[in-house]
Amino acid sequence: ADRARRLLTMARGSRFRLQAEEIRDQALAASGLLVERLGGPSVMPYQPDGLWQAVAYPDSDTTTYMPEDGDGRYRRSMYTYWKRTSPPPNLVTFDAPTREACMVRRSRTNTPLQALVLLNDPQFVEAAVALAGRVMRECDTDDARVARAFRLLTSREPDGDEVAVLLDLLAEERERYERNPAAADALVGDLVMDEEDGFENVERAALSTVSSTIMVLDESLTR
Repeated sequence: ADRARRLLTMARGSRFRLQAEEIRDQALAASGLLVERLGGPSVMPYQPDGLWQAVAYPDSDTTTYMPEDGDGRYRRSMYTYWKRTSPPPNLVTFDAPTREACMVRRSRTNTPLQALVLLNDPQFVEAAVALAGRVMRECDTDDARVARAFRLLTSREPDGDEVAVLLDLLAEERERYERNPAAADALVGDLVMDEEDGFENVERAALSTVSSTIMVLDESLTR
């Protein structure tokens, strides 16, 4: 009964877009990449090349940004190293403050650039590929795989029409990558977490596109 009341209270709460850090962490959590270890030093996940050089003094010790390998890429956003004159662009795009001054309340904008970040930023592309691998390992059929990816990102089961649309997209992408397997290899690249899982890059790339499509939905970004 207590759990039911809590769920009802949450369901009746205001709807609003998740904050920048939550959007990144959710993508990593759904894909299975998120490192949940608590504490430790700041880490340096993906950022565009040369970003710090444009604003750094020549003798500064933060002239060059070097993204980390391994677990450092997948830690919660609260551990991200933050340079106030050059904050992480994928977080600022979703209205994270620069931290140059105190902000009582963050704004919530809705811009095309946010969709471009979700579709093209290496962190989110990698999460989409990893999510595809996760649902391929956990489910055996296309229907189950797209439904599982949808459930992980939106916290609900898709209806029949939504599954049909996603299956059509999966079929189109599978056909496209079968005609151009090099594109599938380029998308997956070194992002395969388990090279022994036996899945072909064409299948993984097609499902990665479906995962990325779900990831960019408003429902995936809204509490």
